[in-house]
Amino acid sequence: MSTVYFISGLGADERMFHNLKLKCKHIAYVHWIEPETDESLHEYAKRLLPQIHHPNPILVGMSFGGVVAIELAKIIDPKLTILISSMASSRSLPWYYNFMGWLRLHKIVPVPLMKRFHFLAPMLFGAATYEEKATLKQVILETDPHFLRWALGQLLTWHQPDHYEHVTMIHGTADRILPIRYHHNIIRIKNAGHLMVLSHAKEISAILDDLIGDCTP
Repeated sequence: MSTVYFISGLGADERMFHNLKLKCKHIAYVHWIEPETDESLHEYAKRLLPQIHHPNPILVGMSFGGVVAIELAKIIDPKLTILISSMASSRSLPWYYNFMGWLRLHKIVPVPLMKRFHFLAPMLFGAATYEEKATLKQVILETDPHFLRWALGQLLTWHQPDHYEHVTMIHGTADRILPIRYHHNIIRIKNAGHLMVLSHAKEISAILDDLIGDCTP
């Protein structure tokens, strides 16, 4: 019997998945831990392994959590890896992110200043309802500054030049944070933004049910 491990977006937690209704009841959540100084994403993923207690798990990563899911998949042998609003290659990162990484803005711009612009987040993330906006604002304001700076740096400098093949991607066609890119195994959600796991939870739940089933062997 497989357990599904959900990995949320940058600084977020399981609240991002609370609208999902799945047949599978064997569900766990991987929680972010404090990164060590100058720790690589791959080494960080290794330190998340004690949270995964079952062999051949199913990994479901959202946004930055999808990138972490890929790094975990390189270490363990997951039964299935699913990316939601994420990317299977660092080449999928828009050029302006790479430019920001080259300028090292994630090290220069104060985190409190970044958080001050949370009012722009709903437009960028595609949060439309009061619940979606409130959840997004809460997550942004609660994110640990040290983790945020480290994670942004890891995202902007992630090295996965080739598409990671052993994944199924679910991506919104209206995603402004990580615009949709080609992948041979991608499921497109029409007019969905980056937070489609909240806004299109019913549709995504049905897709996950098809991919995962009821978690029986």
